[in-house]
Amino acid sequence: MLQALTPEISGVIDEILQDLLVRAEADAVYLCDHAGNIVARQTCSGYRNEDNIAALAAGAFSATHELARLIGQPQFDYVFHRGGNLSVYMQRGPLGVILMVVFGTVSNPGLVRVYAEEAVRELKPLLARMDDQAGTRGSLAGVEMELDEHAEIFRRRGGDG
Repeated sequence: MLQALTPEISGVIDEILQDLLVRAEADAVYLCDHAGNIVARQTCSGYRNEDNIAALAAGAFSATHELARLIGQPQFDYVFHRGGNLSVYMQRGPLGVILMVVFGTVSNPGLVRVYAEEAVRELKPLLARMDDQAGTRGSLAGVEMELDEHAEIFRRRGGDG
């Protein structure tokens, strides 16, 4: 468990993400840090490579941040990738966290954005409290994270184990 992520805060974050998952009719919702570490998740789809998905999303958001800088824009607040069957919406949150919503064709992209913005507003005071408890200002640098020992990070191709 996160050093500053108390069971109480974790429970409230899970409720916010669950509400977003349901309202947006999404397949999955992830809250990850700027490095792609998953802080919290709610999903109704069994994505096998969640850690890789979060890391790549953080990388895409970082690349977009650099693109904004190069064209003279301070930052882009959100990134939207639309696919034939699934789409991804990512929004910057406080303290450098990224809220990512994976959703299908039944979801309305505009509503996904509205609901994600509401979730970020709800998360802001919780993350500020985490930041205060970690004893840092402006980042989650003081927060200790642990690897989920049950997660499959690496796997051989062809089902060899």
